[in-house]
Amino acid sequence: MKKTLFLTFAAWFALALAMNAQPGGGPPSPDEMAKMETEQMKSGLNLTADQLTKVEAINLKYAQKMGEMFQAGPPSDFAEMQKNMEEIQKAKRADLEKVLTADQLKKYDQMMEERRRNRPGPPM
Repeated sequence: MKKTLFLTFAAWFALALAMNAQPGGGPPSPDEMAKMETEQMKSGLNLTADQLTKVEAINLKYAQKMGEMFQAGPPSDFAEMQKNMEEIQKAKRADLEKVLTADQLKKYDQMMEERRRNRPGPPM
């Protein structure tokens, strides 16, 4: 669970950095985050048209939840933020399990692990 939480946080952070590097930067909106993640999942998981529609909705739903949490500003209690992120990831995972095949879920986990390995900074 901690890996999933970290991977989500790292993905948000990496995408925010990438968006800041572009002219007119700033952190990506939840819509932009959801679109980027959906595009990665589309190509990496070979989603069907039906799955794509459902995954887009799931990614947007949880990107908005994460966005709300980050819009509140720096956490006064990191442990509470971590707990909230874990709950969001657990709920997202449950929704994805309803849409993706077992093989796609396995590949999704591998993609998330790859993100974690390729992120800058010390390993966690």
